[in-house]
Amino acid sequence: MTSAEANKKIQDMIRQKTDLDDLIRFVKGNCQSFNLTPQTLGMLFEAYAGVEYDESDPTSCFSREISVAELKNIHPSFESTNGCQWARSDGCYLGKRYKIKRPKQGGKVVAVQLDGPNHNSVKKHRGIRSDIKAALSRMPCAILDVRSVMEIDHKNGRYDDLSNLSMESQKIDDFQPLSKAANDAKRQHCKECVRTGKRYDARRLGYKEGFVVGDENTTVCHGCYWFDPKRFNQLISKDFIKQK
Repeated sequence: MTSAEANKKIQDMIRQKTDLDDLIRFVKGNCQSFNLTPQTLGMLFEAYAGVEYDESDPTSCFSREISVAELKNIHPSFESTNGCQWARSDGCYLGKRYKIKRPKQGGKVVAVQLDGPNHNSVKKHRGIRSDIKAALSRMPCAILDVRSVMEIDHKNGRYDDLSNLSMESQKIDDFQPLSKAANDAKRQHCKECVRTGKRYDARRLGYKEGFVVGDENTTVCHGCYWFDPKRFNQLISKDFIKQK
């Protein structure tokens, strides 16, 4: 059995609602030498915690606090050295479904607990409607005016705007075409904004104003340079008169 086969077998057993004792026995007896993927670990945690996700029933989305030491007794992959990737909020199988508590000691995650449904997870709704993709893919980068290595960007870098969760309700104005280089830069600045609670100040790029609306402490993306660079430039230069 290969690592890929082990992960598939575990996931299949969970989907088939295999008895928990039989599932744990299989993992302990047949899979200890294989690395388990974050999705397999998330599904295994869910099964072990006795949680069955039901979006219509928020009370189904809570678990007891389970120590990493206890989980490691099931499989060594639960003990992570990279920030407990399999249980990161929002960016993994569990995070797309649940709010997650991860108590730490000495900077290391020592336990994991599911703490309610994550209704605000835009990452589980990251799809972009095909007609919007097609339209924006024909346009140049909103920042660099190039057409090579293009990506379609969610303007809302915080991913906390629920207006575009459903593909049916998505609007083309929710997105913008960016080159990979521009999108990588935006992504980094948005992460820093989320981490610090301070929005990017466009004066760092030479603009006379940092924001077209709000300030660095404003908690929405509107008015920040990275939210919509083309609109930012239009508003910031609306009274500009070119000198002869």
